[in-house]
Amino acid sequence: MEAAFFLAFARTCGCHRAAVVPDAGAISSLEPVRLLRADITEAGLTAAEAALELALCFHHAVQDEREKVTAAVSRLRDLARGGDYVYYVDVAQFMAGVPLDQASGARWLDSEQRTRDRWRGLVIARRACVDARR
Repeated sequence: MEAAFFLAFARTCGCHRAAVVPDAGAISSLEPVRLLRADITEAGLTAAEAALELALCFHHAVQDEREKVTAAVSRLRDLARGGDYVYYVDVAQFMAGVPLDQASGARWLDSEQRTRDRWRGLVIARRACVDARR
């Protein structure tokens, strides 16, 4: 069931070809992701680029690579300058378990804390799954 959830999430993000979300925390090389990012950027597919960066944030959060999450959040923030995908910046920081570095413009259906807890819970569950496979 867990793999099915991550695959469904990846398809929703539009980044299933990169296999970032289904394999988050267990990817041995990010070179295919870098190539995909270059193709997406060249094609001007902002939505796909934002989804890929969010998926990378998930991967880096599972690996507890905060510096890499920070870099991906910066790229997300650049992509969100037009007003789209602003909430991705918040979600990325929720996944990493870090406080928001700027005031959020997002309005959550539940409270911000409940939303944060759910996203962080996904990271913790995925980390436990990856650790169990080692």
